[in-house]
Amino acid sequence: MESVLVRTGSGHPLAGFSLLEMLVALAIVGILLAVALPGYEHAVRKSTRAAARATLLDVMSRQEQFFVNNKRYASAFGALGLPDNYYIDAQGQPAVPASAVYRIELALPGGNYDGAIAQPLNQQASDSACMAFSLSSTGVRSVSGALESDPRACW
Repeated sequence: MESVLVRTGSGHPLAGFSLLEMLVALAIVGILLAVALPGYEHAVRKSTRAAARATLLDVMSRQEQFFVNNKRYASAFGALGLPDNYYIDAQGQPAVPASAVYRIELALPGGNYDGAIAQPLNQQASDSACMAFSLSSTGVRSVSGALESDPRACW
């Protein structure tokens, strides 16, 4: 079978994609995205959880240093050299609430320091497996969410 090339007025062959070829390419890209996107989102959530865990460990370290110096725990972040309203981004850096992924809080039942809590915000709030992380003053690690019964899976 002979192949036929359509030529333009200038004598060059007409090049391009047919509509069918374009639709097949778009379908392949769509399938690849449907497979890859959930895995990517899971990896992003896991890395953001790591930022929350590291921040809680930093708060605990600052509290212990404050205790050594003052014979009591701090009841506010300002005493620890941190912003009073403490929000962090996905890298664990202080952030404004609009771009934050966690709000860090001190657990102060009865006014006494009992630990620190990382509450998910914005896009991280959709992480139903490992929602709020907490680290008690005695080092007990816990989590709320679907994996609440197995905090080691999140920590």
